[in-house]
Amino acid sequence: LADGRRMRVLNVACGPAIELQKFIRESRFADHCRLELLDFNAETLAYTRGRIDAAIEAGGHKPEIIYIHKSIHDLLQEARGRNETDALDGAFDLVYCAGLFDYLSDRICGRLLDLFLRWTRPGGFMVSTNVHPRNPVRFFIEHILEWHLIYRDNAQMLALAPQGGEAVVTEEACGVNIFLEVRKAAAETRSIGKARA
Repeated sequence: LADGRRMRVLNVACGPAIELQKFIRESRFADHCRLELLDFNAETLAYTRGRIDAAIEAGGHKPEIIYIHKSIHDLLQEARGRNETDALDGAFDLVYCAGLFDYLSDRICGRLLDLFLRWTRPGGFMVSTNVHPRNPVRFFIEHILEWHLIYRDNAQMLALAPQGGEAVVTEEACGVNIFLEVRKAAAETRSIGKARA
């Protein structure tokens, strides 16, 4: 970054972090990043650590990597808005969460998004994903696999956006996932509110 520091990224509910494995293997920009991977399952984090180590060896890049084991309950406790200053407030250039909100109620998603935006640096980005109701394999996964998700469309995702930034919803080309992207307001700017989808 222009100020000489590493770009700080938090991946919530990281799972195997396949996208970060690829980034570390292929991008020299990884050398300038501090990547923090948070998951609720210690075994998942142990597996991911092995895959990330392999990506570092294969790519020759050396990002700083931090692994965080926290439960969803821990996150919700932090989202309650304690009076003391959270050490993570404004710490991250990017906070992103994929594959979690498909299982959580609007109320819980809203609380987590408030927390994630609080952790985002002014001018930084927060991104979360959800599966769209028109997912082409929805009925297959529901009736054959008995795998039930909470689907949200563009308007429903936008309604979850926290105050304090400008929000947009975008879709991937195949139409399965949608992305709520929020740019946090700069420090000297007041809350911008929600943009239209």
